[in-house]
Amino acid sequence: MKKNYFGYLLLVLVFAMGIMVSCTKEGPAGPAGADGTNGSDGTDGVDGNVSCLVCHTAVNMDEIATTFSGHKHANGTSFAYAGSRDGCAYCHSGDGFINFTRTGVSMAPATVTSLECGTCHSNHGSLEDGISAPMRAVSAPASLINNSIYEHGGGNLCATCHQARRGPDSYYGTEDKTYAQKFTGDDITTYQAHASIGPNGTMELVGDTLFVTFDVPFATHTYTNSTHAGPHHGPQANMFAADFGSVAGAPFDRDHHTDCSSCHVATETAGSGHSFVPDVAMCNDCHGDAFDMGAEQDAIAARIDAVGAALEAIGAIHIAEDGVHPMYASLETDKWNAFWNYMCLVEDKSEGLHNFGYAKQLLTQCENALGL
Repeated sequence: MKKNYFGYLLLVLVFAMGIMVSCTKEGPAGPAGADGTNGSDGTDGVDGNVSCLVCHTAVNMDEIATTFSGHKHANGTSFAYAGSRDGCAYCHSGDGFINFTRTGVSMAPATVTSLECGTCHSNHGSLEDGISAPMRAVSAPASLINNSIYEHGGGNLCATCHQARRGPDSYYGTEDKTYAQKFTGDDITTYQAHASIGPNGTMELVGDTLFVTFDVPFATHTYTNSTHAGPHHGPQANMFAADFGSVAGAPFDRDHHTDCSSCHVATETAGSGHSFVPDVAMCNDCHGDAFDMGAEQDAIAARIDAVGAALEAIGAIHIAEDGVHPMYASLETDKWNAFWNYMCLVEDKSEGLHNFGYAKQLLTQCENALGL
């Protein structure tokens, strides 16, 4: 009789599996844990309809965008040209400025853009009560003239760019020199009429070209070597600091003038502030009607015009419909200083408002040098 070995094997496997199951059997439950404590409810956030929509309505944002798009910050012609150069990019390109505030290095970006909202505004640090338009944080900038530090509070952002790139010292010579220039077209008439060529300068018209040699004895004269001479456009921070003219003066008293935006972006309507046109009438809120700000500006403007006429008469500048154009010139240094101080006032564009005391000081130097 054959033995059923398969049956024996099956019994052994069933017995082994039973032993394994019994070995891994879950033990009895442990004691119950203590009841947990519910956390406290958080504070409700500010309702977005109450907070965000104070500013971020379609009407407000459209007004701001429309007004800003008409300003030279957004539509100036200098972005594609100057913004593509490393030394100019941090002011003449929106991306270049952002990069400079983060790194302290001026470097032309791959794509030059005009200034836009995100150039000056950063993200909100908080979405709680008291939300205002967040400004990009920048440290107090150093003067490109003498490396002194400007501290203009919230105006540091503006002062980073709105300053001169050079002072008058960069033009003063250290030895006697002569400079040869030639002029064609309308420039011939202009230079023949009132060029300042120095004590031993020469002028000769050959065909349709005027050849001029400017004589510049360094002990008595200073040379204007470019039709772009003068402080860089928009040197308002220097007018506040009173440090870019041929004479130094007293900085503007900022006790009640917190920053640039307190005048240039103070507005009753959303869009008008981004035209950056100052509301001069609000000065009376502090100064009162006894101080006529407009009359002060008119008086300064009249003096600036008189100095300009005198400088044109001696060949330092040419005034045209599109503005003031410096001329190549060898001028007695005190008269050259008058030219420089005049250009400081013209480029500041505030008719003295950014620092009345210093504006009057610069004008007095001009008038004394020019015999006005």
